[in-house]
Amino acid sequence: MVYRGEKMSEALSYRCPFCDREVRVGKPCPGCTEKTQTSRRAGKSWQQDSAADGLDLPDEDFDYDEFVAREFGRTPHRQLGVRWYWWLLGVAVLAALIAGWIIQ
Repeated sequence: MVYRGEKMSEALSYRCPFCDREVRVGKPCPGCTEKTQTSRRAGKSWQQDSAADGLDLPDEDFDYDEFVAREFGRTPHRQLGVRWYWWLLGVAVLAALIAGWIIQ
């Protein structure tokens, strides 16, 4: 949109809100583009920088079982399984089914 008294080139440009440079409509801002290109050259996001070198991470000789015992205590967990009375109930129901099938 061209306003009265403005030149065509002024209407097709704007000031970048981030770096305050003159930018042509439809083109990327040259100031902001330079900043993103230099930051991309710095390294990939998955690459670690030297600040992570001093962390106290576990070594290759890390003992997982010792870690679990230290964190969660040395008492073993309750054994999962079926209690004896459920086995007894299952045998009784099975016997009743067989007896009902034979009697018929």
